[in-house]
Amino acid sequence: MNTPENKNNTLKLKPIGTDSWSRPVYEDQYGHLWKDITLGRNNPKLCSALYNAFDGEPDLPIRRPFIILSNEKQIDEDKRFQYQMLDRYRCDCDYYLGYGNRNPDVLSSKDEREHIESMKKMWLNFPDGEKPKWLTWDQILEYEKAMCTGA
Repeated sequence: MNTPENKNNTLKLKPIGTDSWSRPVYEDQYGHLWKDITLGRNNPKLCSALYNAFDGEPDLPIRRPFIILSNEKQIDEDKRFQYQMLDRYRCDCDYYLGYGNRNPDVLSSKDEREHIESMKKMWLNFPDGEKPKWLTWDQILEYEKAMCTGA
């Protein structure tokens, strides 16, 4: 990377998201994008992003010292997993009510009430400002009504 800056300067990397291959993406103070090819493990291996594109392939390895700045808004991996599981449960409800022909075997718990209770617990565990916008409490109650009362 040819920049007029001193090559010995430490790059300050700010997390800006995760690409479509689950690789953390960082932006340095000069606007260059870097990808962690270890998928966010403890010892990151960073490569430049091809064409400096957010979803571009990893290209050349980083050759300068760097520090990764913390991002208070970055969701930790546990919360990310909880969001993914809640969305999976939501998808299971849609399948159960559609092509699943109301067969409880398509649900992870094999029981409609347990499935809804798991969704409720998971949803309630998120702090108020971090509750998913793609699934409201009212929607969970609608799933409960449709799946547990036969409506």
